[in-house]
Amino acid sequence: MKVLSVVGTRPNFIKEALINSELKKRGIEEVLVHTGQHYDFEMSRVFFSQLDIPEPDYHLQVSTGLAGKQTGEMLEAIEQILIEEKPDVTLVYGDVTSTLAGALASAKLRIPVAHVEAGVRTTARYNPEEINRRASDVLSELLLANCQDAYDELLKENHTGSSIVLTGDIMKDILLSTVERFDIPVVRGNYVLCTLHRAENVDDRHNLSCILRGLADSRARVVFPVHPRTRKRLEEFGLLHEFEGATNIEFTEPQGYIEFVRLLAGANKVVTDSGGVRREAYILEKPAIIAINLTWFPCIKRAGWKVVTGPDAASIADAIANFEPPKEHPVLFGDGRAYVKIVDAIVEHFGSGEPTGDRLSSGSKGVVRKV
Repeated sequence: MKVLSVVGTRPNFIKEALINSELKKRGIEEVLVHTGQHYDFEMSRVFFSQLDIPEPDYHLQVSTGLAGKQTGEMLEAIEQILIEEKPDVTLVYGDVTSTLAGALASAKLRIPVAHVEAGVRTTARYNPEEINRRASDVLSELLLANCQDAYDELLKENHTGSSIVLTGDIMKDILLSTVERFDIPVVRGNYVLCTLHRAENVDDRHNLSCILRGLADSRARVVFPVHPRTRKRLEEFGLLHEFEGATNIEFTEPQGYIEFVRLLAGANKVVTDSGGVRREAYILEKPAIIAINLTWFPCIKRAGWKVVTGPDAASIADAIANFEPPKEHPVLFGDGRAYVKIVDAIVEHFGSGEPTGDRLSSGSKGVVRKV
């Protein structure tokens, strides 16, 4: 059996780590494709090293720029790899452009797709990640839901011909194993951790400025690891200069995974626009302040552990000062063994059947750099 996995962003790398290990343990061949969507390989090497992920078999080195151009480059390159490698299944993660490109290229060649983190929805239908996730779910034969809400949504949408499996969240698996492996203390510390990367915030000067104003006005110590793309926008908009007097905000370099987990584990609260970081915050019992009006993972809000402020300065400052969750902390996102259930589902669903080569059309392999 051969699995082809497509990754391209930090959350993808994190999820891939335990899947890669479990596939190896079972003697299943994996071909790893890194699109380079957010990081070139040198920049992402720290994630591969820290998480014990082997170097990718292929690195596509896609260009940055408009989503259509980026998606097109990925589609062309992934199609060439699929024709050459003839996998039994393509595994895609989450909701990024790499997810959609991997799913679409595979479906057009009649290669089945398994989608990790299927079924997560928000009401913002034209949000880029929402589009990627909905389209990938339609194209996938195996839908792997990370929480009950996502599982229920997939059932409601009636994905005819697809199998839906509730696995739990692999981000919980790797987070808890990292805390244990490196003996990282989980405490309510004396700082707020901030992460921002969504286009709705970082590409909009008004929104980005309002969030920074909320952080500054809170007077709390804020540690803000800045993604390269976010830093570029801060510089373009003149916001680093505008907020240089806000001495409570510490703008730092991007962090490796282990370093980020240490920061998260020691934070008092978290301000984020990330779907992944809000889950990581919940798992480590950190109150989350959501600086974007998107409703991923309503189970966290129902539990009382997140407040949605959007990019509103006064609401952010108030939440940093006053928001506290209840004492109860329900178990969400599985039992810490989602990676085993995911591989179980893949083996059960795709472990036998016709060779993938029979489903592939012929065509030129083209040139794709193999690392």
